[in-house]
Amino acid sequence: MRERNKAPWNPPESIEIEPIEYERQVVKWLRTSGKSVLEDFSVKHRQDLTGPGGTYEFDAIANFTVFGGALITVLVECKRYSSPVEREKVLALSAKIRDVGAHKAMIFSTSGFQSGAIEYAATQGIATIAFLDGKFAYFTRSAIPTVTTPPPGLPRYVGNFIQLRSDVIHVTVISDGHTVALGDWLSQ
Repeated sequence: MRERNKAPWNPPESIEIEPIEYERQVVKWLRTSGKSVLEDFSVKHRQDLTGPGGTYEFDAIANFTVFGGALITVLVECKRYSSPVEREKVLALSAKIRDVGAHKAMIFSTSGFQSGAIEYAATQGIATIAFLDGKFAYFTRSAIPTVTTPPPGLPRYVGNFIQLRSDVIHVTVISDGHTVALGDWLSQ
């Protein structure tokens, strides 16, 4: 039986977005964050890599160097599903990392992640990011239910970078050029 989208780190429903717009937004976030802190940082949209198991198309590939020349490759997948990403998708990405000789990977999802996917990704060093409507980052807390219109100027899209550390889910919000710690939830 599929896990329902009830985890607090997941969006209430999957965002409607065209694949190319989705992938380009992810590439923009990566370019914005990487260029300021990494040597020779580049991100390429829709790139193929070949390994012993075959050729794979990735939604994006980020490359940068450290220590004056050691090349690091990060694979990026953008999943546009109606339900949270399952562990098997993260397992497949982990296998692709090894097959093409990459170092790390990131998986973005318009519908969030099942807890098993987050747990497995944490063991493999794969970053999990929920891709959301910018309005999702705006919320109010009130004892009395109220209808509140989000203020102008919110980003069109945001990401929730979801990390599992010591059985606690940590969430950081990503938008164009900004990251903000959102909160922690105990993992079940």
